[in-house]
Amino acid sequence: MKHIQTCLAVIIFLICAPAFADDTDNTNDPFQEVVSSYRAANPKPRLPEEAYKLKVQAEFAVQEKQFDKAVELYGKALEIAPWWPQGHFNRAVILGETKKYREAMSEMKRYLLLVPDAPDARAAQNKVYQWESVAGPELAGPTMVRIPGKNYEIGKYEVTQGEWRAVMGNNPSKFSNCGDTCPVEQVSWNDAQEFIQKLNARTGKQYRLPTEAEWEYACYGGSQTEYCGGNDVDSVAWHGGFFGGNGNSQTHPAGQKQANGYGLYDMSGNVWEWMNDCWEGNCARRVLRGGSWLFTPQFERAAYRDMYVAAFRDDYVGFRLARTLP
Repeated sequence: MKHIQTCLAVIIFLICAPAFADDTDNTNDPFQEVVSSYRAANPKPRLPEEAYKLKVQAEFAVQEKQFDKAVELYGKALEIAPWWPQGHFNRAVILGETKKYREAMSEMKRYLLLVPDAPDARAAQNKVYQWESVAGPELAGPTMVRIPGKNYEIGKYEVTQGEWRAVMGNNPSKFSNCGDTCPVEQVSWNDAQEFIQKLNARTGKQYRLPTEAEWEYACYGGSQTEYCGGNDVDSVAWHGGFFGGNGNSQTHPAGQKQANGYGLYDMSGNVWEWMNDCWEGNCARRVLRGGSWLFTPQFERAAYRDMYVAAFRDDYVGFRLARTLP
């Protein structure tokens, strides 16, 4: 009941708060809706009890020097109350202290979007500048894995929110609170083509979507298993978020599950992946493989095929890249 009341409170706040003309240019980022609603709200919303509990637990985790746990707890609190400025600030500081600079910058920028006139706004911006100086190049291209005996390589991970933002300047993902290392989602086949075009222009390389045959060969990883990387779905895949699985109703950071035999992660589960192929000769429809956090294990199987129209977007659909080798 508490959880239902919390959800209703958040929904009412987001729907009923008056619109606000935001002065940033990230209009395609769903977080801008949160920013606009929060800035316009008067009085500001109180932190729901469930989020407050997570806040207290996160603070205790910091005292115990369990920094990864604190980051996780603050993240869960922000899933409930994405408009909570101090949560973004505290999470940013911990991420910075643990040298996760890109994620730290993302959180601190959200803090500044929510409360640009905060007394410590200048100090917060200075933190972003400092982290930028040590974070290294923003994007040198995704990490790729050469497939043994073949003339192509494929992404070690699904394309992440951080990689998408670095190229496109926005983040279309519903689960943007998941962080820069989570797969980008709510992207169509057409969107993926636009990303690839811009990425290729920046890197001078020729990335593309994998063919279905390339993806399936890479998925098996040198052994004939039911899922990409093994026969135990829980060890290799996030799945069944609304159907009793381990997906927890959202995407998850890349690389948390067991890799397959070629060192590839999340080939089963997390998000469905667009293929380059047309569906049975109809190029208005494109093939998807791999299943997602939402779907049950039968859809995560290495051999399972599906399709959607090329313009389709949802929070369980993303992609990974491939590249032909010389």
